[in-house]
Amino acid sequence: MSDIEFETIDTILKSINGAIKAKKLYPAGHPAIATPMTKAYQILSELLKMNNKIFIGMVKGVIVFEEVPLMDAEKNLMELVHQIKQREIEGIIFEKGLIQKEFLNFIDILSGEEGIKGKDLQNVLASKDILHISIKFISQGKRNILEAYNDAVNVVKDTMNQIRMGKIPQSGEIIKVVGEITDLVLTERSAMIGLTMIKNYDNYLFNHSVNVSILSIALGQSMNYKKEELHIIGIAGLLHDVGKTGVAEDIIRKPGGLSSTEWETIKQHPVLGSKIIERMTDMAGLVGRLIYEHHIRYDHTGYPNTQSPLHPLSMIITTADAYDALTTLRVYQRPYHPVDAIKVMSSMSGKHFDPNTLKAFIAMVGAYPIGTAVRLSTNEVGIITKVNPATSLPTTVKVLFGGDGNQLAKPYEIGLSDGDAGKPAIIAPIDPLTKGLDMGAFFEEESKTIVTQGVTND
Repeated sequence: MSDIEFETIDTILKSINGAIKAKKLYPAGHPAIATPMTKAYQILSELLKMNNKIFIGMVKGVIVFEEVPLMDAEKNLMELVHQIKQREIEGIIFEKGLIQKEFLNFIDILSGEEGIKGKDLQNVLASKDILHISIKFISQGKRNILEAYNDAVNVVKDTMNQIRMGKIPQSGEIIKVVGEITDLVLTERSAMIGLTMIKNYDNYLFNHSVNVSILSIALGQSMNYKKEELHIIGIAGLLHDVGKTGVAEDIIRKPGGLSSTEWETIKQHPVLGSKIIERMTDMAGLVGRLIYEHHIRYDHTGYPNTQSPLHPLSMIITTADAYDALTTLRVYQRPYHPVDAIKVMSSMSGKHFDPNTLKAFIAMVGAYPIGTAVRLSTNEVGIITKVNPATSLPTTVKVLFGGDGNQLAKPYEIGLSDGDAGKPAIIAPIDPLTKGLDMGAFFEEESKTIVTQGVTND
């Protein structure tokens, strides 16, 4: 490569760097901004007459222009390097057809709010009609869905710890993790519902919060709510019990009956939770209302006391909350089998639960919900791993024990279709403890084979 070409590269990069720096120091239209931006655009335009694309990026910490590494360039390009690293950019691609307005808008974005990064940055470019500049953003690799679940548990834990220390928690990580959970429920609903079988006794409040979020999003999806509404439902489900940070742990964990004073304290947690949400930034106002209403029953018994109409989404949180609580070991109750939990909830339709919401929930989970241990007509024993009540697809069972009662060295999945004489049928649900089955551990292992792509370049 000739000296002139190196000079051209140097001029472009220094001009972009200078424009970004000047944008932070001078008002719009100042020559210190306009001059380097115009120079950089003019040189790029000339290069794009001979090339379809021009790539500027970072490879192993070194600035690269096309295929040319610039080993000592970073000290003279501090603003550009900072933006590339901060925004999780692997590369910037300028394409033939680039117009000056697109380039100027791109520099505006690059020198603006630093919280916009990765895939979000590419979305912003598209929203500004920047069609000839694209972002190759850093891949975070594949993650299994259990990692996403555990991230959500940690976010709940951190949020509640912040509240206990008297701080108002930041909403950014909450919004981010619920966005990922929502996407996973939309693409891997059965697997995500399977993860709600994780019932960690010591971390009950945190696991329960994530489980309610997953179940609420899944129910909202089956009721045809829009994705924006599912996101609000998911956040409210995740945070529905944050008010319990204002209740002493010895009351929450008390194995016996509560005194009237203790019960009144517990009943304050929806009010406390909604007040915490009100003080958080960037949190949709509806989230606080759903938290406030999640223990008010359909017939307006429950708490807090109100006769005001309930928001339909509150009934979703109420339903998911009850199902996960019923199927979880608590200090004061043995867990209900999923089939039995549905029977208990059905008996409360029109009283505790909104009939239409409960009907949608029962249709979603099916007669034998995911996580149900069942005996088949072949005398084999397995676990329901997938239900498809809205389609003709069969319920899926992972068979773990053969007809002779012995555990299989290689478990296998089988689809069960109603009325198909050629396939086994479910005889009855069974207590998983009779077979030494830990549902949480089972679905943890299952989830490790299901990956989410993380951040990639579309």
